[in-house]
Amino acid sequence: MRRSLRARLAVLGAVAILAALLGAGFAIDRLLTRAVERGFRQQMDTALLALMARVEVEDASGRVTLEAPPAEPRFEQPLSGWYWQVTSGAEILLRSRSLFDQEILGEQGPAGEALLTLRQDFTSPGSPELLTATVAVPLAEIAAARGELVRPLVLSLAALGLALLLASLVQIGVGLAPLGRLRRDLDAVRRGQRARMPEAPHAEVAPLVASMNALLTHKEAMLDRARRHAGDLAHALQTPLAALRNAAEGDAQVTALVARMEAQIRRHLSRARTAATAGLPGARCAVAPVLEDLALVLRAAHRDRAVTLEIAAEGAPDFAGDRGDLEEMAGNLMDNACKWARGRVQVSARAEAGRLLIRIADDGPGMAPEARAAALARGRRLDEAVPGHGLGLAIVAETADLYGGALELEGEGPGLVALLRLPLAP
Repeated sequence: MRRSLRARLAVLGAVAILAALLGAGFAIDRLLTRAVERGFRQQMDTALLALMARVEVEDASGRVTLEAPPAEPRFEQPLSGWYWQVTSGAEILLRSRSLFDQEILGEQGPAGEALLTLRQDFTSPGSPELLTATVAVPLAEIAAARGELVRPLVLSLAALGLALLLASLVQIGVGLAPLGRLRRDLDAVRRGQRARMPEAPHAEVAPLVASMNALLTHKEAMLDRARRHAGDLAHALQTPLAALRNAAEGDAQVTALVARMEAQIRRHLSRARTAATAGLPGARCAVAPVLEDLALVLRAAHRDRAVTLEIAAEGAPDFAGDRGDLEEMAGNLMDNACKWARGRVQVSARAEAGRLLIRIADDGPGMAPEARAAALARGRRLDEAVPGHGLGLAIVAETADLYGGALELEGEGPGLVALLRLPLAP
């Protein structure tokens, strides 16, 4: 299974965004909590200062009184959680109406609720007695106030995370766009629409494009070198073989051996050239002109037999290979059909099942099934070729196989049908 680079970058971006938002959310939550607690403590400080400022001790009786309670309505609501009291030791001297006859016990209220308390020891003017003022607010109210701020924060962070994720996806798409362009340019080279990859405008992609173009140049140079070496070899052997043929003039056996040697050399040179060409990116040629040119030559070659050669290849797709290889394959099959036809050969080309199909049919005697199988057998030596049909069928079958195609023969008579299936040019 192929892993997606786009998906990998998206996951990494999402994880990074989530981690950043969680960190930011935690930090902001701490700040909000401190701000809320600070606000409540300021209210408590104000109430505590007001409470201490308004406490009076009567000179005659020593009785502690309160000029006016702190101006906070919740101190008047029974069991509201907002409490104050003034104590002297363990004795409660004054208390808020919200406490009724209860008292603040540590960090817990009369109803068992958790409290945030603030205490301050003080003395009233005219009395040396040490008093303690206590103000308390419910922790649940602090948490509720914090929650009112946290909910919008969570929603805001979620919206921000979604926006950042969408921006990350857009960034990934824009960032990977040069790779899509690179793929399209490479497909154009493979289809033969371009000879080289165009220069990349991005510094990160330019080295890859340069390497691809260098590889294409190197492959073409190697192919050209192989073809020149094959041609040099054929030319070097031509003179000795001609001399050997002349020396053996009159000796039928030696002449036949020389002919076989020449055929072997032609065959293997053709295979070497085809092996170098098959699958070459951008290789393509039009089929109809090749078939028309071959028909023109063969009509002249078989003029004395009055064979009608019909071509139906208009609109045929291009062949993904070398023109010389197509000429050799189609030429051998068409020549063979003209030799054995009684008067008519029909050649057609079309696309079928994603392949190029070239059909060559004659009205000759046909071939027996065992003869057709023997003619197309792989690894067959030239001297084992089917008599009467030459070496063309074996060469065509091997060349088609190098291109990933196939040659099929049908018909025991009258007539033989050769079906040549080859790769289509994109």
